[in-house]
Amino acid sequence: MLLALGTIALPSDSVWARTTLKKPTVKLQKLKQKPQASARRSGKSKQNTVAPAQLDPRTEFEVIEEESTALNNVLGVAPDDTQANQKLAELALRAVRAAEKALSRGDDAMFAAYLAQFPRRFAGTRTGLENMAGRGIGAAEYALGAIALHGLAGDKSLAQACTRFAAALAKGFGGARFRHAQCIEDNDPGTALALLREAADAGHVAAAERLGRICLEAEPPDVGCATTRLERAARDGRASATALLGWMHAEGVGGKVDLLRAAKLYAEASRKGEPSAQNNLGELQEKGRGVARDEKAAFANYLAAANSGYPPGQFNAGRLYAAGRGIERNPVEARRWLTEAETAGIPAARQLLDILDRAPD
Repeated sequence: MLLALGTIALPSDSVWARTTLKKPTVKLQKLKQKPQASARRSGKSKQNTVAPAQLDPRTEFEVIEEESTALNNVLGVAPDDTQANQKLAELALRAVRAAEKALSRGDDAMFAAYLAQFPRRFAGTRTGLENMAGRGIGAAEYALGAIALHGLAGDKSLAQACTRFAAALAKGFGGARFRHAQCIEDNDPGTALALLREAADAGHVAAAERLGRICLEAEPPDVGCATTRLERAARDGRASATALLGWMHAEGVGGKVDLLRAAKLYAEASRKGEPSAQNNLGELQEKGRGVARDEKAAFANYLAAANSGYPPGQFNAGRLYAAGRGIERNPVEARRWLTEAETAGIPAARQLLDILDRAPD
């Protein structure tokens, strides 16, 4: 059976697409214009809240869980306890910021834990957060924006979120730069780029990856900038940045093709569950490029990417199911995954489906 070649892909822009409610439509080249001076140099403003001690992410979550449980127990007996309500609102602010940091690092499991925690522990904290915002606390405005963005206290609302993020920045909370940049990218790309740079320079992991992609996709590409920003994001834990660095080595972007290095980077990102890396590592394994040829391992990686909803992985898993390579031939599973890939917009999937329809099972 004649089958199409495998599909590889530039790792998707999960930083921007998965952390906002809309997909930006501005072309990246537009962001290369000279940035306008930001009206608010938020990074220089002092906050009137005390940042919690820096703990590792798991310990931070456990501390928040323990303290919120204790406070809710107090409020179960004395619901009007002003001090307990205030402490719970402050803890909700801390939880939301920790959730956003987890999302920025690409730690989906930790972010999901906070999503599950919030309605259990902080459902009644909106009033307290609004009171804090009314007293000029920008971090509270930011927390309210994130609550609206993710639907932590009801329906999601991008409009409400963006209003809150703008207010947070206006009140001096520099942690709102990345989110505010997302909100204004279409209408004010120059200021959005300036805010992204400020956020990345302040250690925001997702902003660093976003800037790396902007540098990589600019005309002409700024490979040095892309590498610097992506390496920073990868060191801070973003698997998608690691996968993109792997793609650059595999394609020889900015230097010679280095398939061995690409394979190592793909493997590192794959262990963290990054589907683009799983798919592209599978392609190297299937063809023996930079690694030993291993169709079983290739299929396993394609299937992992497919199960994450990644269209190239769906196509490649279906393709190997159809051919019986790396896995026992299974036309039913082949059709299932190829149909998913076709629905997601991969034209070659229809060609293979037509071949399967003409071939006896």
